[in-house]
Amino acid sequence: MIEITNKQRFPVQLVIRSRKAPKSFTTLNIPGVGKKKNVYYLEDERTTEYVDRAEQMGLISTRHIPTK
Repeated sequence: MIEITNKQRFPVQLVIRSRKAPKSFTTLNIPGVGKKKNVYYLEDERTTEYVDRAEQMGLISTRHIPTK
């Protein structure tokens, strides 16, 4: 799993793969720091290059969490 943390005060919108259809995409809105719900756990297979791009821009931080 990947832990995505929004480091900004504004919400961040990411494009990820859909759970229902493997070739479809959906958006994920992560609230800002002030809402105290700025952490989201995402499965490894649902990540896209948009998540990597947002991390390079400094909007989010990611951390790999091993699953047992």
